[in-house]
Amino acid sequence: MCYDRLVEDDVVETRLPDLLRSELRCALRNGALAGVMVLAVLVFEGAPPWLVAASTLGAVVLGAVLHQGLFAVGTLVQRARARSGEADVPSA
Repeated sequence: MCYDRLVEDDVVETRLPDLLRSELRCALRNGALAGVMVLAVLVFEGAPPWLVAASTLGAVVLGAVLHQGLFAVGTLVQRARARSGEADVPSA
C-alpha cells in the first residue's frame, strides 16, 4: 500500500473515488507482483497450463482489489481521526 499517499494532508479532503483512481497504478503493480509469485510457484510445481493461467489472473485481480480495499480503509481511518481531533495530538 502507498503509505505516503495516506499521510498527505489532502487525503481527508479529496473524494474517495479520486483517491482510488490515483492509486490504481500501485494497485495493479502489487497485483502483478502477486501474479508473478503465483506463476513461479505453479510453473515450478508443474501445474497444468489452465490452472497456471487462471490462478495467475486471480492473483493479479485479488492483489489489486486488496490494495484498493486497504487503501480505502486507511483513508476512512484518517478521515475519522481528523474529525475526532486525534490528528492534532502529537504522537509519542
